[in-house]
Amino acid sequence: MLVKQLLTGGGDYKKSLKQRRWAAIGMLVIGLVGFVCYFLLVPDSHLSEHAQGFYLGAASGITAGALILFIRTQYLLTHPQAQRKAKIKETDEREMHIMRTAAQLAGGLTIFGVVLSLFIVLPLSMEAYYALTGVVFFYAAVFFLSSLWLSRKL
Repeated sequence: MLVKQLLTGGGDYKKSLKQRRWAAIGMLVIGLVGFVCYFLLVPDSHLSEHAQGFYLGAASGITAGALILFIRTQYLLTHPQAQRKAKIKETDEREMHIMRTAAQLAGGLTIFGVVLSLFIVLPLSMEAYYALTGVVFFYAAVFFLSSLWLSRKL
């Protein structure tokens, strides 16, 4: 869903689909790099089992998501009838409002959850506290910069 929101093709649906296909290829490369790291670097490392599992799980998830996105996008590019139906659904104002509202709700709840977890994590791990604080500052910076950009663009 995030890929659909970010890659709009400037209003041209077919261009948007081509951008999505390239995004899927990029994600596929990232997933394959994760697999290469898992098989070549992880066995000789002193990483915990949790960290080793992260490489395999993240690489598998990213690769699977990339393949699904690529296949779906390629299908839409080669089948005009399905492309027309998907375009109607994606450009429907109700559907767009639902997606924007869901993204706002998810972002808000995520940042509140991170701030809440700061209180829990602080006495347990300073590294985790700093990482979560970084997430809060990153969110705030992205929000501020995107607000500036959108106020000039719209």
